[in-house]
Amino acid sequence: MRTHIIIFLSWICLLLSFSLALAQYYDPEAAGTATSGADLLAGGTETEIKFYEKQSNFGDCDWLAPGAICLIFSDQYKWIVKDYRISSGPIPVGSSNCLPVELIRCYYADYYHILGTSLVAIDKRDPVMEIDTPPLICPPPTYSLS
Repeated sequence: MRTHIIIFLSWICLLLSFSLALAQYYDPEAAGTATSGADLLAGGTETEIKFYEKQSNFGDCDWLAPGAICLIFSDQYKWIVKDYRISSGPIPVGSSNCLPVELIRCYYADYYHILGTSLVAIDKRDPVMEIDTPPLICPPPTYSLS
């Protein structure tokens, strides 16, 4: 009887830890509502990026859902997102309130983090890209039947 209770409690702990890990994923609807203070990366420009508070991933990045990646910044801040990484590591891009800001470029968005804090920002990319066909450089060949 005691082993059945231990197995049952182990399954409950396993299911709870999985649901906590899923709760750490980026929620696009919540990103715009949790803006923090007046931290803007590019103050005064047309593309202001608003930072909001998001706690770092508390665990390791070994067990991720399909399509998810773990972004690790220089201060060991971990952010789990559903995207495809473009840059190999964090890129320093400036500062906010005298603290350095790093960027990790991904396919769907650029992800910013102010080092030493839990402030992050997302700059989404336009999902539709228009590609113009190049102009015809060479004239079409003319064929003669002689």
